[in-house]
Amino acid sequence: MSDFLFNHLLDDAHQCPIIVNGVACQVPEQLNVAAALLYLGHLANRQHPVSGELRGSYCHAGFCFECLVAIDGQPNQRACLTQITPNMSINTALAGVN
Repeated sequence: MSDFLFNHLLDDAHQCPIIVNGVACQVPEQLNVAAALLYLGHLANRQHPVSGELRGSYCHAGFCFECLVAIDGQPNQRACLTQITPNMSINTALAGVN
């Protein structure tokens, strides 16, 4: 599912090391956190607190708050508004689930 339409545009991009749910990964350096998670195949970041429904990045503009993750130990950060940086640690609420 990570073979997205525009992945070929990122094939020659410089890679940036990040850690997602404790696993070291490499992603193109120009991505934000939400795009990096999608690039890695993480379609869901958390579960809805009432329904338990899986939730993932939706608007990619900072309005919907569906992309909340912990970044470098800070919970409830909007992934779509945060640019990745080298060795950034990202934890989804689904660590160990997806």
